[in-house]
Amino acid sequence: EEINIEISKVVDFPYTNAVKPKGPFGLWGKATWEHMPSRKIVTHRHDKALPTNKITTTKYTCLTFLPKNLIEQFSKLANVYFLIIGLLQIFPAISTSNGVPTIFFPLSVVILISAVKDLYEDLKRKKSDAEENNSKVECLVGDVWKTKRWAEVLVGEIIRVNRDEYFPADILVLATSEPKGLCYIETKNLDGETNLKHKYAHKDIRDDFRNNDACHLAKSIFEYEGPNPYLYQFQGSITNSKGEKIPLDNNNFILRGSSLRNSEWVIGVVAYSGPHSKIMLNSVKARAKRSKIEKMMNQCIITIFIVQIILCIFSALYYNAWYQQNRDDIPYLEIDQNGTTENSASYILLVRYGNWMLIFTNFVPISLMMSLEMVRFLQAGLISLDKEMTTGDLRTIIQSSNLNEEIGQIQYIFSDKTGTLTKNLMEFKKISIGGISYGENKDMSPADLKALPAVENVDFEDSQFFADMKDSQNSDKIMKTLQHIALCHTIICEEKNGVRNYNASSPDELALVNWAKFSGCEYLGINEKNEMALKIKDQVEYFLLLNVLEFTSARKRMSVIVKSLESAQIFLLCKGADSILLERMNTESPDFAVTNKNLEDYANIGLRTLLLAERVIPEEEYKAWAKRYNEASTAIKNREKLVEDLQEEIEKDMELVGATAIEDKLQDEVGETIATLKETGIKVWVLTGDKIETAINIALSCKLFDTTLEKIIIDGKTQEDVKESMRKADIMHQVCIEEHKKFALVVSGVALIYLMRDDVLSRQLVEIGDLSNSVIACRVSPKQKQEVVSLVRKHKPDVTTLAIGDGANDVNMIIAAHVGIGIKGVEGHQASRASDYAFGEFRHLRRLLLCHGRESYRKNTKLILYNFFKNMILVLPQFWWAFNNALSGISLYDSFVLQFFNLFYTSLPIIVFALLDKEYDERVLVKNPQLYIQGMKGNLFKKRIFWVWVMWGAVQACAIAYLCVFAININFVVSDGFTQDIYMLGLVIFSFDVPVSNFKVLLFSNTHSVRSLGINAISSLFYIINIPVFSAISSIAYYKFVSEFFSIPGLYIGLVIVIGATTIIDKGVTELIEFTNVKAVKKKFPAIVRDLNIRAEEPQERLINARSSPTSSTAVSYTHLTLPTIYSV
Repeated sequence: EEINIEISKVVDFPYTNAVKPKGPFGLWGKATWEHMPSRKIVTHRHDKALPTNKITTTKYTCLTFLPKNLIEQFSKLANVYFLIIGLLQIFPAISTSNGVPTIFFPLSVVILISAVKDLYEDLKRKKSDAEENNSKVECLVGDVWKTKRWAEVLVGEIIRVNRDEYFPADILVLATSEPKGLCYIETKNLDGETNLKHKYAHKDIRDDFRNNDACHLAKSIFEYEGPNPYLYQFQGSITNSKGEKIPLDNNNFILRGSSLRNSEWVIGVVAYSGPHSKIMLNSVKARAKRSKIEKMMNQCIITIFIVQIILCIFSALYYNAWYQQNRDDIPYLEIDQNGTTENSASYILLVRYGNWMLIFTNFVPISLMMSLEMVRFLQAGLISLDKEMTTGDLRTIIQSSNLNEEIGQIQYIFSDKTGTLTKNLMEFKKISIGGISYGENKDMSPADLKALPAVENVDFEDSQFFADMKDSQNSDKIMKTLQHIALCHTIICEEKNGVRNYNASSPDELALVNWAKFSGCEYLGINEKNEMALKIKDQVEYFLLLNVLEFTSARKRMSVIVKSLESAQIFLLCKGADSILLERMNTESPDFAVTNKNLEDYANIGLRTLLLAERVIPEEEYKAWAKRYNEASTAIKNREKLVEDLQEEIEKDMELVGATAIEDKLQDEVGETIATLKETGIKVWVLTGDKIETAINIALSCKLFDTTLEKIIIDGKTQEDVKESMRKADIMHQVCIEEHKKFALVVSGVALIYLMRDDVLSRQLVEIGDLSNSVIACRVSPKQKQEVVSLVRKHKPDVTTLAIGDGANDVNMIIAAHVGIGIKGVEGHQASRASDYAFGEFRHLRRLLLCHGRESYRKNTKLILYNFFKNMILVLPQFWWAFNNALSGISLYDSFVLQFFNLFYTSLPIIVFALLDKEYDERVLVKNPQLYIQGMKGNLFKKRIFWVWVMWGAVQACAIAYLCVFAININFVVSDGFTQDIYMLGLVIFSFDVPVSNFKVLLFSNTHSVRSLGINAISSLFYIINIPVFSAISSIAYYKFVSEFFSIPGLYIGLVIVIGATTIIDKGVTELIEFTNVKAVKKKFPAIVRDLNIRAEEPQERLINARSSPTSSTAVSYTHLTLPTIYSV
């Protein structure tokens, strides 16, 4: 009673869990998890100062959409440019549109389309949020369970989750339906793992919360760490009704989004809600990534703008000089000769500069970004629908369509191994016990195997092992090893319909325990008393599980401490990487040298190895250690460090037990994919946690290495060792280059630690890696994977990198690369969530790059160049013609209809081209990886190429302008005998610009279909239909000439002459350049020509088949290669 009175007193303390940091100007700022304090809560007392459980992943709200989206839209340089142009159009003195800001119409359309796209994506997020927030969960209100929405749940509230339901928040487990307080959860929504994990309610608190009455009356104080994003880490304690302080860890903690399996219900108290839950703190925000060509496009826009300013200044100066010289001879202009303002040189310069700035507005294509974004979005849809890149029901997921062309320019690929190149499905292969390697032979008959237990994940048929187990000097060691393997794990044993199933969090553990069962030592599970049962030779033995020292990526080992109920001895059983355990073992064992040799042999054939060790702990030593370990486990501060130190203390002086070897099989077509990618010239780096020998053999099996390569290895235990190793590597790589030998680079994780600290050595590493055939980094941590990618980007800033992985440990690497690829594999979905593209198997990378990437790069670069080209032939005829009127700044076009040129009359043909055009059949692209080189070298979009298109547009603009002037002077005569004026000239030029621009798309297209030809024709016809419409509604005078415009035969003759002249010159120059380059390539690179299977003597029909037919041969007519392909070769 006294204890209950004390508890009642202390539970009434005020909550101080919420934190409100000061922001600028004394306002409240936004709290980040680093600044949040540790928490202290009492069951049944809700902390209303903390956020509710409502989550929001949207970017906008109803109130913030308009301002936030406008800010985002006008963060783009092009939109700001057109906004300024619209404001200039308002000033009558310089306006070419009678003071009407006509540019605001197309600008509004562009902004509206982008805003609708943003709104659509945000509404999808809002819908997803609403579904989650409106889910139901049972909450304890008084002594009754009532249903609430997830969004209404608060910290401190007690909830009950039933079988197959999801947990709405991060909770501390209070009680479960199982007598032992265990429950089984599935976390595939969080990390993709389908293996069940066990959580439990601490034995000292579960009875307080097992029924409604007890749950209603029980008041316990929880103290635990503040919110943080570490999914697999939790530290806390609880003071129960008896006043006892009990430690809590990750085994008592369940994450939001997990689901309850194989247990009827779980009762828990909410620890972290909504935005403070660990999964929300881990949510990866959309990352702004821009492709190379988009960055270069922005540079081109700036350059064009500078050219525009120069031309405006030139035109203003030219007109001012002409006016000052001829002002007395132009009375028909009705300029006030005595006016000081109109005759002022500065005024004339300013006005004419403004006139020309508005005339040249479309130098910067207003529809470019809109067209590019639309094309990228639709290209992403085509990639997603590609059946060749589908694994089962899993389609390719595109989360960053703005990188479509970037995947056509990849130069470096960084790949994880386990689960990415391999299946992460393990098979037990071999074991070394007492210096003898078992599993070398496969001499067991089907009848022998049938007599053994049927298990999965085991490929072991060595009869000698079973003979030695029955009667040999090694039989005791074999039984000890089997017992070690059957006990040292965290597997959950579940029995259904008389069948015992193992649920393992690691495929390695599952293979090991299945092999122990296969060999006659079966793990039966763990009972309420925490006793592990083993069935050995039809006898059941029990071991009391005292502690589990869990595996982490830093520890690279796991241990269990058990007590034999038969002998009362306490054992520490440990398994882990040999590089870690060797430092903690007695190496004087007579079997040690032979076992170490067996380990090397296993690694040399690409098997994953583990070393097994044990230690007998005196009871008094264990009791003293256990007391300190329990105290460390309950510490709120520095718990992790204290626990690690005590684990190190107990895991020492261990004796060798044996060594295991497990095979992780390669995924389908991994070797072919890597070989094909290497043919393009892409540098492939594999980053793995395996030891050097294992990694080299995996590299050989997946065709990353071949037997002809010299292997340069950089390794060492100290800084001096690594420097010496690097010095030797530098000499070896120079020798290989001089002797024309190919070589591969192998670097260890330990060496990387020292190399990263030295800028000179790290640069040298990248240089050697760049010259090598392939690179593999061994024993690397997740952080080192990211550091390697960042290192290459730092020392080679011009290259494009791609990182691909499948696990949470690959996320940093994926984010660090230009393009991140996630594999939705066994290790989980965290990598795919953080990626730009995600699919089911590594082999899809070949098609993504060689087909979709290459073609997106080719077509998107053409789209950008074309947009600049067509705007040259739209704008510059006004400049060329203006020399006839002293560059006086008079616009030939109606400023309103001018805006329709980019939006409606010429936008669809290039979009159709970017979606449907094919230079070669997809199978040709896959079989000829050399065709990918054009993107790697950036051959299709360089400053030189950009200026060629711009200058060619200027030349064609000049031709259009003067051919139209010639046609008007000769043919365009009205009824009173006079020729038409400049407004009719503008209409004619504009009418010629539209078909010339659309016909240009047909010229550089490789394939033509009814759809592409129809869209092209409709775009031009749409303009013709618009002419009488605008003539009827417009006040601009020259539209009233529409009847005469269509009745003059010279218009049609001129149209044929203009299109014919521009097309002949265009095609002729292109063919001449291609012919010259073909001869050069034939002479210089005959081997590449043979590799591409290009034959000049083949007829044109083969070219059409190779480019467009799905059943075509890979042969391509060499004489009809496009200019970009020639440059790429």
